[in-house]
Amino acid sequence: MRFVSSTLVLAMLASGLAAVSPPANATLAVAASAKAAGAPPGLAKKGGVPPGLAKQFGATVPEKAYVAIDPRYDDRAWFLIDGQWVLRQGFDQAVRVEVRSLMTLPPVPVPPVPLPSVEVSLRVVLFQ
Repeated sequence: MRFVSSTLVLAMLASGLAAVSPPANATLAVAASAKAAGAPPGLAKKGGVPPGLAKQFGATVPEKAYVAIDPRYDDRAWFLIDGQWVLRQGFDQAVRVEVRSLMTLPPVPVPPVPLPSVEVSLRVVLFQ
């Protein structure tokens, strides 16, 4: 009986040590730490505008990409394209996650072009 209980205790200790071992892949650890730090999806490895939002700018993303978010909605955002704010809406679920994650980024105090007049204060984010 002692042998069985000792074996069980050793097996539980060994499984606990295996769970604490570091990840085998270093890039996995970097991606996990970027995700834990609140980086938007698609930015964990390369930086820049998240891929779903980058498509909203058109064929080319400007060097300084401004995005204004209405905090009430995650299915729309304003994009500064050629000196004008353009509203894009009806985002799919993946882009909605990217819009929600922009709320964790620091806002830009004053964009180069006045914001569109809407009834709520828009949150502007800059990607360089």
